[in-house]
Parts: sequence; structure tokens; C-alpha cells
Amino acid sequence: ALNMYGNEIGPEGCVAIGKALEVNEVLKNLDLGENFFVDEGAKAIGGALAVNAVLKTIDLNGNYLGTEGWCAIFAALRDNKKNKIESWHLTRQGINAEIATVLAEYVSGSGVLNELDLRNNKICDEGAKALASALRVNAVLTSLDVSGNDLTEEAARGIVRVERQRNKLTSLQMAGCKIGPTGAAEIAEYVSGSGVLKNLNLYYNNIGHTGAIAIAEALQGNGVLNTLDLYGNNIGAEGAAAIAEALRGNAVLTELELGGNGISDEGATALASALEVNGVMTNLWLSDNNIGDEGAKALAAALRVNGVLTNLNLGWNKIGAEGATAIAEALRGNEVLTNLDLADNDIDNEGVTVIAEALCGNGVLTNLVLMGNKIGDEGAAALASALRVNAVLTSLDVGYNSLTE
Repeated sequence: ALNMYGNEIGPEGCVAIGKALEVNEVLKNLDLGENFFVDEGAKAIGGALAVNAVLKTIDLNGNYLGTEGWCAIFAALRDNKKNKIESWHLTRQGINAEIATVLAEYVSGSGVLNELDLRNNKICDEGAKALASALRVNAVLTSLDVSGNDLTEEAARGIVRVERQRNKLTSLQMAGCKIGPTGAAEIAEYVSGSGVLKNLNLYYNNIGHTGAIAIAEALQGNGVLNTLDLYGNNIGAEGAAAIAEALRGNAVLTELELGGNGISDEGATALASALEVNGVMTNLWLSDNNIGDEGAKALAAALRVNGVLTNLNLGWNKIGAEGATAIAEALRGNEVLTNLDLADNDIDNEGVTVIAEALCGNGVLTNLVLMGNKIGDEGAAALASALRVNAVLTSLDVGYNSLTE
């Protein structure tokens, strides 16, 4: 491995490195990020990649490459059938439709590329269609991220349709792809039939409660999906209830992100009921959901009997002293929860004092986030007293409260 990150080697340095790569037979990992060699340097590297048969990873991010530079890189790899590059992480690299088309040609013939991260570029529909066509003939790519690429729903669905037939991806990231309820229904069908997909990200796609219901139905019969991100999809209480029902029988989903969905107390209560019987979920994010004391009480009741959940995020909700008290009571007997986020709620001195009392007897919680609440000096004193006897808490955040010096 050779790391030359951030050295401003420029185009001339790339020429020297390129010549070395043409004959080198041992270097497998090369990092040339943040070296400002622009398209001219990329062409030199491309020349080397056209013949190199040993490199497995190369990082060219942050070099201000344009269409000409990236096309030179991917065209070289397309034409070099002996290249061994296994992954590309291209977040925010200005990959446009023209570049994506050449990239897709490379992907079509690659027998080793297994991971492609194109987050936050501008491949648009044209690039997405080219990638979908590449997937039809590619048999090795297992991880694909096309999040934040200005795709229309139809273009995103095109990738899903191809993958339904191909069925090779273990991870599919499609955040911000304007999928909507109809697209979610199609993805649900894909999830139902996939025996390999383990990670699905549909962050900010406005699938609504209808889309959530379709996804929930897919979860009931799916036996492989481990992580699901549905943040910011307006699923509401109805969608949360459908997901909750699926969780009762699902035996594989361990991580679920439902933040920013307006599920309210009703949705939280439904999910809490599912947590009482679910035996696999370890990470649950419910931030920014308008959850108040009633929802917190329901979740607290679930924590008393749940024996697997290790991480619970309830930040940016409306939990007050009553909800905090219920959660504190649950912490007294809970033996598995290690991370609890209660940031930006309405927890005051009364609520945090009860939490502090619970910390005195809790032996597992290692991280507690209380920033952005309504805690004053009295609450801080209670926490300080708890810390004198608590032997496990290693991280405590009380920033942006009302503490004095």
C-alpha cells in the first residue's frame, strides 16, 4: 500500500507515478487523493491503468477532475480486461451523465468490481439508465449507491427492475431518488423476492404511509435484510404501525432508521408493542418524530422486557419529565441498552434527576446524550452525584442546556 494523500504532486508527479505503475507488479492499494493534478494528471494515471494488472484500490478523490479526466480513467479500465480494481468511492466527485456512461461501459465488462459508491453526484437519468444496462451483464457488483444524483422516479425504478432479475446486490443505497409510494411498492416486490439484499437505504424518498405498508409486507417474508433506512419519508403513524406489525415476526432486521417521519405517540406505541416480542432488533432510530410522553412511556415499557436493543435514538422529540421518568424506571432493570440519545427534548431538572437516580444502579449504559434540553444546575448536580457511583458510563453530553459555571 502507498498513501500519498494531500501532497500536491500535480500533473508532473502523476506522469512519474504513472510510469511506475505501468511496470510495478506488487502495489495493490494507492491513495492519491487531494493532490490537485486535474485532468492532465488523470490522463497519465489512466495510461497506467490501461496496463496495470495488480492494483485493487485507487483513490483519486479531491483532485478536481472533470469530464475529460474521469472518462480517461474509466475508459482505460474498460479497455484493460486484466485490471483488478475492486471498489470505487466517488462521493461528490462531479460525476455527470457523460462520465457515468463511460463508467457503465467499464462496469459492464468488469469481473472484479464489487462496490460502486456514486453518492451526491450528477449522473441524472441518462447515467442511471447506462448503469442499469451495465448491471444486466455484470455478475459481480454487490454494492451500489446512487443516492443524491438528481434521478427521476422512473430512472431509479429502472435500476430496481434490472436488479430484481439480476439479484446480486447485497447493499442498495437510493437516498433522495424521488421514489414515492409507487416506486416503494416496486422496491417492496424486489425485497420480497431477494435472497441476498442485506442493506437498503431509502432515505428522503417521500414514500408515505402507502409505501411503508408495502415495505412492511415485504419484511414479513424476507429472511435476509439486516438494515433498513426510511428516514424522512412521511410514513406517519399508519406507516409505523405497519412496520411494527412486520417486526413482530421478522427474525433478521437488526437496524431500523425511522427518524423524521412524524409517527407521533401513536406510531411509537405501535413500535413499542413490537419491541416487546422482537428478539433481533439492536438499533432503532426514532429522532424528530413528534413523540411525546405517551410514546416515551410505551417505549419504556418495551425496554423493561426487551433483551436485545442496544441503541435507541429519541432525539428531537417532545419528551418531558413524565416520559423521562418512565425511561429512567426502565433503565433501572434494563441490562442491554448501551446507547440512549434524548437530545433536544423537553427534559427539565425533574426529569433528569430521575434519570440520574437510575444511572446509580444501571450497569450497562455507556453513552447518554442529553444536549439541548432544559436542564439547569439542579439537574447537573444530580448527574454529578450519579457519576460518583456509576462505573460504566463513558460518554455524557449535556451541551446546550442551562448550566451555570
